[in-house]
Amino acid sequence: MKMKKKADKSKMYPMWDNCLYAFRHLKQKEGAAALAVCGGDVGFSVLLPFLETALAGAVAAILVSGRQPGEILLLVSGYVALLQTVRFLQGYLKNKQSKTLFMLRIDMMMDYFGKTVWMDGQSLESARGQKKWQDARRNLCWGNSLGIEAYAKAWCDMLLQVTGLILCGAIVGQVSLLLLVILILQTLLVSWLHAKAGKQAYSKEDEIEKKWDTFQYLRRETVAPGNGKDIRMYRMDKWFLWLFRQLIDGTCALIDRQQTGYMAAGMAENLLTFARSVAVYGWLIREMAAGNMTLPSFLFYVGIVAGFSGWMNGIFQAWQQILENEKAMDAYRDFMDFGVVEEGKQAPERPGCAHEIRFEHVCFRYDGSNGPDGEDTIRDLNLTIRPGERLALVGLNGAGKTTLIKLLCGLYRPTSGAVYLDGKNIQSLDQRAVFREFAVVFQDVFAFSFPLSDNVSCVDSGREDPVRLWESLEKAGLWERVCALPKQAQTAMNKELDEDGVILSGGEMQKLMLARALYKGAPVVILDEPTAALDPIAESEMYEKYDELIQGGTAVFISHRLSSTRFCDRILFLEKGRITEEGTHEELMRRGGAYAELFALQAKYYREKSAWNIKGEQYA
Repeated sequence: MKMKKKADKSKMYPMWDNCLYAFRHLKQKEGAAALAVCGGDVGFSVLLPFLETALAGAVAAILVSGRQPGEILLLVSGYVALLQTVRFLQGYLKNKQSKTLFMLRIDMMMDYFGKTVWMDGQSLESARGQKKWQDARRNLCWGNSLGIEAYAKAWCDMLLQVTGLILCGAIVGQVSLLLLVILILQTLLVSWLHAKAGKQAYSKEDEIEKKWDTFQYLRRETVAPGNGKDIRMYRMDKWFLWLFRQLIDGTCALIDRQQTGYMAAGMAENLLTFARSVAVYGWLIREMAAGNMTLPSFLFYVGIVAGFSGWMNGIFQAWQQILENEKAMDAYRDFMDFGVVEEGKQAPERPGCAHEIRFEHVCFRYDGSNGPDGEDTIRDLNLTIRPGERLALVGLNGAGKTTLIKLLCGLYRPTSGAVYLDGKNIQSLDQRAVFREFAVVFQDVFAFSFPLSDNVSCVDSGREDPVRLWESLEKAGLWERVCALPKQAQTAMNKELDEDGVILSGGEMQKLMLARALYKGAPVVILDEPTAALDPIAESEMYEKYDELIQGGTAVFISHRLSSTRFCDRILFLEKGRITEEGTHEELMRRGGAYAELFALQAKYYREKSAWNIKGEQYA
């Protein structure tokens, strides 16, 4: 499928393809009956106005037919009953259609969030991925007037209006081809005017969207608690208000320019409609005066001609809705096609066992870093982690430790080179299966606002293994604290969703994350500085506790505090994405390189800080 490219490399899909996409998903998500509901709504919505238009002529024909009053009443009552039945069915199907399209949006929202939580982290975390994710939300989360729901409804309305217009044209054409030509010419001319206005309005959408995004950014920054002191100290209030006014005025000016085009098209349409009405009604009156047309027929055709404008206006409105939602559809599909994880690959050969992990000439560069080699975060790295080994990755902040870990467990893909798991390129393995082999505790430890048991087991409530849960909490040193909670392991974390929820201390959060890693029971455990908020002694004790509990598996400990990982079998010192030193703590200290120098500097710093605290100076 050929697609145009925009400056930000997001895709633009053909309109017909977006239409097929919407209704294909409608059938997949809601079943073939959903298409029948939409088709039935179109059918009855077309039939109803024609029956209403014919009512006056039908009553007039019955009245002049010479029938008895009883017959007249019966026939009129039957016609009205038919009209009410069609109106009821049309209303029922309209409501059914609204619910069906709403459920389509909800189901596609589930696909969107499913993609969000399972797409590869490298793509989602990139600036491009974040923008695509944000843009795609407009297709689903801005109500039923924007996005897939409004888009599908607009196409149903378009089918309805076009069908009604064709039927009107066919009826008029039976009476006079001249009248039909007049109506068609007016329709084409008005369509061109509205299309031109719509194109002009659509061209302003990017500018309006950019101003709206800036407005939302300012709104968030204005109320952010951390910004309050700076805004007040530096008297930024006037500056912020001036920016708000500039954005509001600029957005209103763009919207006015959009509306000006529509108003001009509307005025031209009214003039053309007036001229058309004079010509058409003049012809109908002449035919009736000449005896070529009966009163019932005259009333019927007057209604048909009047309805012609309604169908035509309906087409313009539906077309405008389609154009307004086309961009949201493009953004949604672009995100759903972005960062796709391939399924159906082979699983690791020895699941649940200690693995050998090997890096061969691995380089990694973050999305948007298009400069020279100096911008690589990981640079030509070679490393073999042996099964069951205790490995430490140490170095200053920004050395590339966290990036290396994300490459190791398959969250990131190397820019060049390869990572192997037991001799298999990790990119050739099923990602879900690879993730099962790793338990990682990252730097930013936090608990979701769900029951504690859910946070540890990471499975649906009630499906956790109670014995395994208890063992994990006990080994992590958290069981007594859990037993003291109001609902024990079912106590909610935090207070966002439950005012009776509990907020754990920093040390307790560390234990909770340890319990989660133990519950998973993965053969490779990685600790990415989760104890950075603790003091050096507490961090060292926590790492040693982790080491005691991880028996038979491979462990990777990361820290910028060199004293915390002295117990490891091997220590790697990273600088600017490269391994510059390697060995045990004793070997590296004897070597007297950067590791030894930094260790001595940190030891001196902590000794001096401790002395200052004892004296009560500077740290009181």
